[in-house]
Amino acid sequence: MMAEPGRRAVLPHPLHGRDAERALLADAVSGARAGRGTAVLLAGAPGTGRSALLAEAARAAAAEGASGTPGGTPPDAPAGAGSRAGAVTGGGPGPGDGTANGRAAPAPGAARLTVCRTACAESEALVPAAGLHRLLMPLGAWTQRLPAAQTRPLERVLAGRPPSARESFATGVALLRLLAAASAECPLLWCVDDAQWLDETSLRLLGFVARRSAALPVAFLLAADEGAAAERELDGAGVARLAPLDRAAALRVVADRCRAEPAPEAAAEAVDLAGGNPLALVELAAVLDGGGTPPLALPPGSRLRAHYRQRLAALTPGARAVVCLGLVGDRLQVRAALAAAARLGAGPEALDEALGSGLVTVDSGAVTVAGPPVRGCLSADLAFADRQAAHTALAGVLDRASARLPAAVHRLAAAERPSRRLAGELDAAAAAAREAGEPRAAASALERAAEVTVRTDARARWLVAAAADRLLAGESARARDLLRRVLPHGPAPATRALRMLVRGEMELREGVPARAYRDLSAAVTAFPPSQREPAARALMLAGEAGCLAGDFAGYFSLAERARRLRTDDDPPAVRLIHDHFAGMAATFRGNHDEASRSLRQVVRLAAAVREPEATCWASQAAYTLGDADRAHRLAVSSVQQAQELGAVSLVPGALVYQALSALMLDRYAAAETAALDGLRLAGSLGQRNLAVDHLAVLGLLAALQGDGTSAAVRLRTAAHEVASRELGRPSAFGCWVAACVDLVEDRPADALDRFRHMTAGAGQINLAIRGLAAPHFVEAAVRCGRHTKAAGALRGFEHWAVASGSTTRRALAHRCHGLLADGHAAAEEHFREALLLHAAGDTALERAKTELFFAHRLRRARRPGAARGLLREALGIFRQAGARAWAERATAELRAAGDSVGPLAPRGGTRATAELTAQQARICDLVAQGATNREIADLLVLSTRTVEYHLRNIFVRLGVRSRVELVSVIR
Repeated sequence: MMAEPGRRAVLPHPLHGRDAERALLADAVSGARAGRGTAVLLAGAPGTGRSALLAEAARAAAAEGASGTPGGTPPDAPAGAGSRAGAVTGGGPGPGDGTANGRAAPAPGAARLTVCRTACAESEALVPAAGLHRLLMPLGAWTQRLPAAQTRPLERVLAGRPPSARESFATGVALLRLLAAASAECPLLWCVDDAQWLDETSLRLLGFVARRSAALPVAFLLAADEGAAAERELDGAGVARLAPLDRAAALRVVADRCRAEPAPEAAAEAVDLAGGNPLALVELAAVLDGGGTPPLALPPGSRLRAHYRQRLAALTPGARAVVCLGLVGDRLQVRAALAAAARLGAGPEALDEALGSGLVTVDSGAVTVAGPPVRGCLSADLAFADRQAAHTALAGVLDRASARLPAAVHRLAAAERPSRRLAGELDAAAAAAREAGEPRAAASALERAAEVTVRTDARARWLVAAAADRLLAGESARARDLLRRVLPHGPAPATRALRMLVRGEMELREGVPARAYRDLSAAVTAFPPSQREPAARALMLAGEAGCLAGDFAGYFSLAERARRLRTDDDPPAVRLIHDHFAGMAATFRGNHDEASRSLRQVVRLAAAVREPEATCWASQAAYTLGDADRAHRLAVSSVQQAQELGAVSLVPGALVYQALSALMLDRYAAAETAALDGLRLAGSLGQRNLAVDHLAVLGLLAALQGDGTSAAVRLRTAAHEVASRELGRPSAFGCWVAACVDLVEDRPADALDRFRHMTAGAGQINLAIRGLAAPHFVEAAVRCGRHTKAAGALRGFEHWAVASGSTTRRALAHRCHGLLADGHAAAEEHFREALLLHAAGDTALERAKTELFFAHRLRRARRPGAARGLLREALGIFRQAGARAWAERATAELRAAGDSVGPLAPRGGTRATAELTAQQARICDLVAQGATNREIADLLVLSTRTVEYHLRNIFVRLGVRSRVELVSVIR
């Protein structure tokens, strides 16, 4: 943070996000204690914490054993020198902090260390040797120990006579001798803040000394603006560049500075506005701590804001004009900036001056303001006349074809009075940007248009539209901030409805689905009759919220509304939504013939709509129909469409169906990759509910492979989110996953009990998950002797399988019949039909499970020979798929059938690695890349104990004893 001359730097809070810089300064101090001279320069923008880091280093050094005088008072020093020689100048600590008057007791085992601190002043930057004079004052008494020839140059400086160019070398040597004398008995720490204001003479001499002090117990710690002359003159010093704080550290700064924990949304907005600048975070935290909400700029009394205002005022009129152009231009191409500057009477040299001020930068050929804090501060203080002049200049130079969107904004801003024509041009340009896959550009333009318009209705409409674009681009925090700036009951009905839709969509992805259901349902009726597509989308998202909450009564109510809203002239996008409601509602009710007709229509309409959300909904329809191959292709297409349109927020949802359909196709590696990608993206976007969906899919993937440990870890990871927001669908999904684990571990009674608890957050049975889990329910019920319950579940599942025509589900239905059949002949008929269907559907793992169940039935019918053939084939599939638990069951059945079975996997060599499970193979690959167990756990969403468990099994399977041996085997 910026130091102020004459003020103490007080730091009651820890420094977050600066561990590397703190370690560098601590190493420099330790080096001085050990007799090694070091120079370190902290380079960063104002407010990045330079002063705070220096203050912490000085306090830490003093606390470890500082002495109040450099090496003790010289015997020939004047009276009182001992109390003043170590005094810190220009803003250092006062008495009682261990670096000023008196001596502080050294810490046990620590060398005494003298701390001298000074802060340079801008007013003295042009005064020759002014900085050197401030640096010498704490050591003035020590000059009397030097030979007269070396004392004279230093005394001249202390007397206010700067050295000439011819005297510089002698002065530097004298200063070096002075430091050697002062640090002979006590190491010296010299902290110089705001070194960008050191005059040229002082800076040159300081660099001279720092480069020659390697053998002295002296540490030089300096802080300066990035790019200042100090960086050049201190060539050879270690440079630590203070980058903006990352988001996690920034949130901790805000939390530390607030007496009560701020609302997450308010804290996130403050962090976005601060742009990682620590001083901006502290000043915004003060606003939050007072009960306010984050402003659009730093508060008027902000030190950082005053600094940037002064820096702008110090520029020539031409350079100020360039900064104004950067403020209103938002990534303005250099050629356009120069042309607009010429219209304002500024030449090319004005751009150079503006760049030298650090207020603007050139990045990829575009002039832009240097970071969010600078933009916010300068925009808040920019005069209206200067703003209008910049808009007018840019409107005159930007090409309406190649720069359609920014040209529309500047033309609108430069207009003398509101113009519907210009507003229409902006709306059309924003729509074109969305179609071109640039929702962020559309949002930025609409935000700037909202700032300049005087029409309140247009301002509200553009802010809400910008929020929708930000949300689409994955910037939900920014979208929430924009919605906050629009009163919920003030704007026109269409704007109010869109605001409700955007807010409900955010709540659906990251909040409480029951609340999202209410907001989105209300948005449906808020849209005017002419806006059927956004109203239908609000209806569809409300249905998603109902399913996520497990509120099927609410879903059926929405389906009835969709039926009543349907008209013959609905556009394809609206018809797709109405058909989707009809198909899914019929599926939940068990009317599968009716459902199949509607869902197939959804799949057909997706080709006409060609929009990522519609394609994802079509994927869901195909998955419900059991058409896994088409569902997978549609999900992949939805991901691609979303990426092409910049609709990042839609990708995690499409990846859910990409993973589920890959799972249905027995493509376990592809399913895991899609789910892990979706989990990471959902986490980065703050879409907590979709992250839970992906964790549930990963849990099911592990459970179906018999990996109960991984399945349990993934369910536990999601448990808090499921409970805190009453996520009914993931809760029911978790019951299904746990039941699958119970079945593979031979606990059918526990599995059956799990199914009894498969209720949603709304207290209703989850109809969707119950249908998907029916084959496992039948298996559990049969093994518990509950045949009546099994038969009832099978009837509904078989109706669904036959109506949809799904080969995979028909195979599972026949397998369930085989498990339920009383006679061996009937059972064999159903099992053989199931195997034929499995072969046609190319689902090897499910075929192997059917072979296992069939073989068990044959063995009970005293036909062990026939059973052994099926079991050998099943065992091979289980081994190849990495389903170890299932392989163990097949091995046990083979032995019971009289076959001798070798070890589950050969040891060592490439054959062993080929038979590792998919999870084990991923872990081996990561080990080969040098990943630690903690890193592997984070990447695969496992606990470190689970990774260790898998590694132990890998070592046993491959016959190795260490990670080194493992890498040599798999390579």
